[in-house]
Order: sequence, then structure tokens, then C-alpha cells
Amino acid sequence: MIPRFRRDTERKACPPGMEPHKVDENLIFYQNWELEACVDGAMLATQMDLVNEIPFTYEQLDIFKHKLDETYPQGYPESLIQQLGHFFRYISPEDIHRWNVSSPDTVKTLLKVTKGQKMDAQVTALIACYLRGGGHLDQDIVKAMDDIPLTYLCDFKPQNLHSIPSSFMWLVKPQDLNNCSQRHLDILYQKACLAFQNSSRQEYFEKIRTFLGGASVEDLRALSQQNLSMDLATFKKLQVDALVGLTVAEVQKLLGPHIADLKTEEDKSPVRDWLFQQRQEDLDRLGLGLQGGIPNGYLILDLNVREAFSSGAPLLGPGFVIAWIPALLSAFILS
Repeated sequence: MIPRFRRDTERKACPPGMEPHKVDENLIFYQNWELEACVDGAMLATQMDLVNEIPFTYEQLDIFKHKLDETYPQGYPESLIQQLGHFFRYISPEDIHRWNVSSPDTVKTLLKVTKGQKMDAQVTALIACYLRGGGHLDQDIVKAMDDIPLTYLCDFKPQNLHSIPSSFMWLVKPQDLNNCSQRHLDILYQKACLAFQNSSRQEYFEKIRTFLGGASVEDLRALSQQNLSMDLATFKKLQVDALVGLTVAEVQKLLGPHIADLKTEEDKSPVRDWLFQQRQEDLDRLGLGLQGGIPNGYLILDLNVREAFSSGAPLLGPGFVIAWIPALLSAFILS
């Protein structure tokens, strides 16, 4: 980014005869206040190729950017954006978010400028802006972004992820999704399923495990039948709402030999949440000493009936309570 210089609060008038009608080397010799007073932003917008060719100082380029910002306070038009060239390096992500970009050629042109530069934030803003306008990421754009960490996926609005091609999922690494919301994960998981659908069973699982935070309980049940031996690190990234719907037998099949690792996580979410929904006698059959399940002789009741049996039973989880059978029978008799 360009280092900002201090501007005087009072703007001076342009000296007679110094207002330029084109961008040329003479502007190099203008003082900063003269550039501020004399240069017209609309003129700069039509001659960005010359702005990039002439060796202006950082301070002079900053003045030119200020003049463009004054001319286009709502954001640069795409006709100007297409001509920015190397000047794009001096544009902040905040500025880019005000743009409207619809042409893939505009995106590709600017991505070429970013090669070898530390401009991940600007690239993310540019792609988000393009997707917001209904653009789609074709293979050329994806290829141009292959050296940029895909953590920016979590910065996009979830609805914009629909415009990303499924083939993009082959490039995603587990750490790229660390900051994604559940809505992001849900969408990316569906795209990943489509991308890997023709893979072998083992390759499919190796690739899809990165996205399993978006898997539904039905999908997890299907995976449990594949003898894939999910490791605990992947298991812990599953969404709680899906995980608590699995039975002890299904989790045992899902984890395979890694089932014993549950003991080390029994007091932490999501393992704890899952344990709370299982019968203790089913957990005991695993022989792992897992605690926290529903004690023998208790039932799970939907909270919709808690007013009928308001005995102060503890909450088991979202939407459920547990009640002791004798107390429940007494409630029926008294009613």
C-alpha cells in the first residue's frame, strides 16, 4: 500500500497555466500541493496506462488515488477498473468492496498484477465483489488464484459460494476452513460431494473428510457403513446437531479402531454432547468406561411435554429432558 502523506486542511488554488491536460513526465516536477490543486481525476481515469508507465513517487501516486476517489466517491466504474494495471497494487480492500465488477476479463487482468505480490486481501475483496455481482469463477480465474491460501472462502458471503465451481474443492486444505461458519460448511460440503463423486472409495473419504463439518446425520450414517475408520480429529469437527443423532453402534462403525479415543474427549464437545444422548448401558458395552449417558431406567422426553411432567428434570440437550420411570408413572396415575 502507498504510505499516506499529510494533506493541508486548506486546499490551495492551482497556479495559472499549470493545469495539465494529459499525464506526462512534467507532472513529476510538480510539488505535492500543486498536483493536489491542479490534476483532474477524470483525466487520470482516461490515462491510467501513462500513470503506470511514468516513474511517479509513492506520494504522487497517493495524490492521484485521492483525486480518483474524489471523482468516484461511490467506487470506481468498471471501465476504470479494467485500466488500473499496476495501480491496483495501491488500492485497499475497503476501496475494492465498493466496486461493481461483472466481467471475468477484468478479474483476470487484475489477478495478473497481483502475481508475486502480497495482495491476498485485495484478491479476496476482488473475487467477493465479482461473485456479489453474479460472476462465476471459470478455470482460468481458479488457476490464477492457485498460489493464494483458500482461507478467503470463509470471507465470502455464503450465497456467493454457489458461484464457485465444484472442481475448486480439490484445492481446499483442512486449515482453509477453520474460520468458516456452519452455513459455509454446509454449502462447501455439497460441492465437495459433487467434485469427488467419481473417486475411489478411499480417495473419496480422504478428500471429503475436510468438508465433513457440513455433513448431515444421514450422510454420516451412510459413511458409517463404509468401514472407513474416521480419526478423532475429523470426528470432533462434525456438527453437533448431526453427531448427536448417531447411535453408539453407528459411531463405533464410523470410528472403527479409533473408538477408544473417545475416552480422552468425553468431557469436551462434541463428544460430551453425543454421550449425553446415548443410553449408558449402550456405552458400557463398548468397555471404554465412558460416562455421561442416560442412566438405566430413564426416558428421553421432548420438551413439548415438560409442562405435563414438570418435575424439574435436568435438560439433556436441545429439545429434550430426562425423567425417571417411577416418577413418570406416578404422574400418569395422578392425572
